Amino acid sequence: MFTHRSSYCHAVRWAMILALLSGFEAVQAQTIFGNGFEPDQNLAVAPVVTILRDDRVATLEMDYDAEHPFGQFWTMNASGLDDAGFLVTWWPDSATSALPKRMDGCTDCSGACGHQADAKAVVTRWLVTGNRRVQIQPLENNLPYRVRVERINSMGMVTSHAFEQLFNGGDGTRVAALRSSMTWFDDFNLPMGPADEKLWNNATVTSTDPRFNLFFINDQYHSHTLQGTRVENTGDRSQTSQRFRKPMRLQAGQRRRIVFDMDSPLSPRSVWYLDLNPVQTDLTAHVDFFDQDGVTGLPAGILRMRVAGQQLSVSLMDMSGASHQIAVVDMEALGRQAISNVRRHFEARVGTDGIEILIDGRQVMNAGFAPYSLAARDYELLWVAFGYNTAKDGNPYYLVHWDNFGFDGPVVDAREVHNYVTRIAGTDYQKASRGNAQFPTFNIPIPDDLRPTIANATAEAWLVLTYQMGDYSGFNLLPGDHVKVNGAAQYPLPPRVNNSLPYNPALLAWGTPHTVRLKLGDLVNGGLSPLNVGNNSFQFYADNTGILNVHVEVMYPPGSAPAYTPPAAIHHFPMHSEMPKLGTPARIERIDGALVGGNQHIGAEHPARLVANGIAPVILMVGNRSWSDDWAPQWMMHPIASTEIWSSGGTTGIATVELFLRRVGTGTGPGDRVALINTMRDAPAPHGRYTVQLDTTGYANGDYELFVQATSPNGLKSHPSYGNETYIWNASALSGAYYPIPITIQN
Repeated sequence: MFTHRSSYCHAVRWAMILALLSGFEAVQAQTIFGNGFEPDQNLAVAPVVTILRDDRVATLEMDYDAEHPFGQFWTMNASGLDDAGFLVTWWPDSATSALPKRMDGCTDCSGACGHQADAKAVVTRWLVTGNRRVQIQPLENNLPYRVRVERINSMGMVTSHAFEQLFNGGDGTRVAALRSSMTWFDDFNLPMGPADEKLWNNATVTSTDPRFNLFFINDQYHSHTLQGTRVENTGDRSQTSQRFRKPMRLQAGQRRRIVFDMDSPLSPRSVWYLDLNPVQTDLTAHVDFFDQDGVTGLPAGILRMRVAGQQLSVSLMDMSGASHQIAVVDMEALGRQAISNVRRHFEARVGTDGIEILIDGRQVMNAGFAPYSLAARDYELLWVAFGYNTAKDGNPYYLVHWDNFGFDGPVVDAREVHNYVTRIAGTDYQKASRGNAQFPTFNIPIPDDLRPTIANATAEAWLVLTYQMGDYSGFNLLPGDHVKVNGAAQYPLPPRVNNSLPYNPALLAWGTPHTVRLKLGDLVNGGLSPLNVGNNSFQFYADNTGILNVHVEVMYPPGSAPAYTPPAAIHHFPMHSEMPKLGTPARIERIDGALVGGNQHIGAEHPARLVANGIAPVILMVGNRSWSDDWAPQWMMHPIASTEIWSSGGTTGIATVELFLRRVGTGTGPGDRVALINTMRDAPAPHGRYTVQLDTTGYANGDYELFVQATSPNGLKSHPSYGNETYIWNASALSGAYYPIPITIQN
């Protein structure tokens, strides 16, 4: 009776069912099976799928109008039977057996890279998605794979015949051409863990949640920046930044190529910048979420490319530090819609007079800088993942995905940089205050002999750090303020860098970060070293400043560098899998026709109760948001708007949705389960809108609490999605948090 489905596909679904059974003891087997295996005649035509191959990855476009992507919402009438997305399965065509033994999420992206059906052989991977554009990875280049795509509804039922096709895996042609044509290029094709410390530096600010300051490579051969805001701190503008250690020379009359693959942070208060800085800086003090003309900051004289949601803009900060927007485009309107965890190919062609930007080979911007200009000089490139109080999105942290970064031009500095840090996880922030007798010590382990290995080569050792106030006091340095190295040598603390012309001291604003560098000395073969092999202490004597991001950079002429122990071999390197898992978002949308609004939310100044009587319909929304709760609740967003996706890159899907009712003042826990929806008939549903008929007739009149909770196949509980949850619970407590809506039963 399953004539259209292969034994392979049955095995996948059986493995899903077994995974669900092992994770949810409360759900009975007969409920799980449901009516998921529908006869052939009930299936729609197969999805229309386009496969775009690239290095170690393929992008699938599924029932997708790439040129006119806006408005491709999922229309859901809350029956649970509307199409909600796709089940995507892929495996090497050479696999002798496609029988999955178990279904596991991959290590670092919560399902975004697909679940593997056999943990050892990695024979089969699968994912569910509500997005119409998705990337499957990692793939071997030029190895035959099969991919299978089926539509699924919000009950997790397959609703279409399968699109199935043989394709040749990844295609490294484009990246190989970039690798050969760029002066500096990083394809991030490294094992899971840190990026190349000789090429990249990571830094953070005091407003960044120290848990959510990550720069890492996962098992898909591309890089990630993770970022989130501390809501209890003195500022609400957080950043996690990566400085490329090689400068780029911009010359008059020439256009310099900068290439990178990047997605977009789609949470509303999240941004990425790519800055060309004329000074060496680990961070930017020029942060403005709204990209407004005239806003001032440091460094001065920079070029900025910025993406927020679907908007790409370019701005120049003139030498007075003032920002001027050069051009702005809507990527979605230009057929280059941004979707979470789907990287597009960017190429910027930058000159002193203007900039041209291409996305996936299509020109989206060509703008002159007049009446402004960009100076011909050397620039350092800085990636910034910037958040403007991301908790206001109900979003503790977000993830951006990038790959294949490089630029052309002459080699400006061929030296090799060895970097040593105080730590990788968390923050090393400490306060130096003479008035409070605070003279903090930072320790940097250096297990290597730092001296060059060849004669006549001179290396330079530098101490690099950030000044930033982590409290409400003012920054101040006095003559004689210094840092003591290993209890002996003293070095004057440098002032903050202000490169504005004419000089404007007001740009040295309170609370913003400032990178400073001080030279510790030269190192020669067989000579003395200002640093120890082993622990090195740096004690700061300053009038009043916060200090963080303390690290040592040693720069070697080509061919002279000694053995190097990178920081990840010394310090714990946190991975994405260690972050708090948020689960899928879930909320009650309406109760008996009445919209759940701010007056029903926890913490409301005057909480109001919605009235239910008889058989009251309750509408639930899980895994996504609607275009408008009031006039278009049936239009579920595309791209999917989900904190789970923004923070992990994908979804593990929904296995069950439960509704609970509890009489006020009658104990703890969610109360009586009044509805159970199985949303994993054939596969976990990616998102959905559901109606439950709440029968209140068996309950006494009075005040109650109504609570919805969804559960993923791996047992992860949903998090409440009403907008204020991150001000009530820490990120580690969001999954499974009890957030009831008050109702009154009046029969």
